[in-house]
Formats: sequence, C-alpha cells, structure tokens
Amino acid sequence: MASKLRYRSQYWFNDPSNIEATALYCAWHMNDGSTREELQSGKPIIGISQSGSDLTPCNKIHRQTVEAAKRGVKDAGGIPFVFPVHPIRESTRWPAASLDRNLAAMALIEILQEYPIDGVVFTTGCDGTTLASLMAAVVVNLPAIVLSGGPMLNGHFEGQRAGFGTTIREARRRLEAGQWTESQFFDAIVASAPSLGHCNTMGAALTMNSVSEALGMSLTGSAAIPAAYQERLQNAFETGKRAVELTEQNIRPLDILGREAFENAIVTLSAIGGSSSAHQHLTAVARHAGIDLPDALWMEKGYTVPLIANLQPVGEFLGEDFHRAGGVPAVMAELCKAGLLNGNSMTVGGRPLAACLKGHAIKDERVIRPFGRPLRAAPWQHVNGEDEAGA
Repeated sequence: MASKLRYRSQYWFNDPSNIEATALYCAWHMNDGSTREELQSGKPIIGISQSGSDLTPCNKIHRQTVEAAKRGVKDAGGIPFVFPVHPIRESTRWPAASLDRNLAAMALIEILQEYPIDGVVFTTGCDGTTLASLMAAVVVNLPAIVLSGGPMLNGHFEGQRAGFGTTIREARRRLEAGQWTESQFFDAIVASAPSLGHCNTMGAALTMNSVSEALGMSLTGSAAIPAAYQERLQNAFETGKRAVELTEQNIRPLDILGREAFENAIVTLSAIGGSSSAHQHLTAVARHAGIDLPDALWMEKGYTVPLIANLQPVGEFLGEDFHRAGGVPAVMAELCKAGLLNGNSMTVGGRPLAACLKGHAIKDERVIRPFGRPLRAAPWQHVNGEDEAGA
C-alpha cells in the first residue's frame, strides 16, 4: 500500500498503513491553521531554505524572495515549507567562516533527508550558501532549484563606480598616502554597498551564483538580477512554480549535474573572470556528485577561454551593468556560438542548455565583449599587447 504513495511527504501525512503516526504529524502541522484536507491532498511539499538573516546581510533579500517563492509554489499547486539555514558570513564571523560551509551543507542534508519534503528551493547569496546548497542537492537528490538573491546595485563614490571589496584596496592606498581622511575612507567603503544583495563585483558570490546558472541549476538569466529589482521577486515567484513542476516531473539534480554540466561551468567561469575560490567549490560539488574534476581538466577546458566579462575586480563594470548587458545567458550564448559548451546539457528549466540560450545576446558590448573581441584573449596574452582591464 505504501508503494502507491506518490510523494515521500505522504508517508508522514497520509499513510493508511500508519494512521497513528499520520494523526500525530498532521496535528502538529495543523496548529497554524493548516487543514487535514490540505496536508492529505497529495500536493507536493516544497521546502524553501531561508538563508537570509541579520547574521547574513548578503542574503537578507531572501526575507522578501521567500514570500514570492511561496506564492509561486502555491500557484503551481504545491505546499511551501520554509526552514532555516545555518548562517554563513565571511567578513563578520570570527575568526573565520570556513567551517560554516560544511556545517550548512550537513544541516541541509539532514533536513532534506529526515523531514517531509518532496522538492526544494535553495536560497543563495554568499558563495558559501550557494556551495552548501549545491552539495546538499547532489547528496540528497530531491528535485531542487537554486534561487539567488542577486547582487547589490552599483555603488558610486566621487563620480566613479565603487565595487564592494574592490573599493577598499584603492581606499586603503589613498588613506595611507594621506590623500583621504578617515571619514572619506569610511564613506567610500559604505558607498560601495548601496542596497540589499551580495557583492556587486565578480567576487565569490556573483561567481558562484553565475556558476549555479551555468550548471543548469537556476532559471536562465536569474543569477545577475540585482536584489533591488522587481525582476528579482518575479524570478523568485517563477522559481517557486518551477520547483513544483520539477517535483511533479521527478527531475532531480543528478539528472542535470553530469560531467558536461561541470565542464560548461568551468568554461563559463573562465569567460566571466570568476573568483579563484570557485575551483575548490565546484570541485567539492562534483565530488559529492561522484564526478572527478582533475586540474588537467580545468586546464583543458578553461585555461584558453578568453575573458569577455568586463567586471571589477579585473575590469570596469559591476553586477547591475552585467545584468543589463545580458548577464550569464549572453556570455554562454557567445561561448555556445564558439562551440565551447555542450548545448545538450539539461537544466532545471526542463530544456537543454542550447534551447534555454536561444534569443539571448549581448546588450552592451562595453560590459560583455563579443567572443572575437575579448578583454583578454587568454590568461597570458593581453589584447593588442595591452592589459585593457587595468589589472
């Protein structure tokens, strides 16, 4: 009889072979006004990981996106269950947050394995939450989708773009040279973080959320939408809907995260000039999926890929500019045309990568360069013998 239950959550809430336990589970989950009919309806229960808190300002936007994702889940006929994520905050936690990535991953794994959840929306922002989510996704292998919180808006100070993290290097130089006062130093750093969202440079956060999209684990075009844009909440709604559809279709992370997906991510990572920490992060996710990414593969797939995203810290622009210029899909469309990506790799959108990228193109060639006119032709070779990025 139990084998006829469609979703695993029904073993908690509607298992005829264990009516005593079913009544107990339903009772506890009805004390907020939920009904027996709702819990026993056979609708999939979609877990939504809440990674935003006062301890994690990178992810604080998810206090809003989670509400939009819940609406999406309900609109598609699912039941949303929100649960907390172990906080990760690199620059605040003393002495270091390196352990938190693994603690968060282990906690997510336990929650998803042991609670009545049929599918999951992972909310991400800082690179640690993105990595922990992807690690948990491949271990538990429930239908899953990643929802990024998006970068902060562009920062500006004294007429120049101010990228969070990048600005502090110049501010320190000017302070030490006596060109700025401590007040100017402080104001410059604060100006580089003008809104909710994660770092607005191509730092570790935007890198890993771009990698998640390149892997096929986020909806196409979602990684670079700034946290403050209305599109971010609209994307959250669509992500919630898609989580229900993935669960109904039984599309799971290991159906998406094959070797081709990781190779696509390596190529995209090189093209966007992503954070060097992505090497260890992506390798960890792959190992959890049973896939080895040796250094030789990184060299083969990524080392000769031209840099085409002109973003700080190696370039000029910021996350908001990246989104307006076409974001990750515009970069990947260029790479597809150059024959560097596997277009047959599956995505959470339910379509192969090539189909998802159809119609996407560069909208601002100052920010995303065409493949044939890159910022750098290769890591060791500057275009026209010059370092156009100024790095």
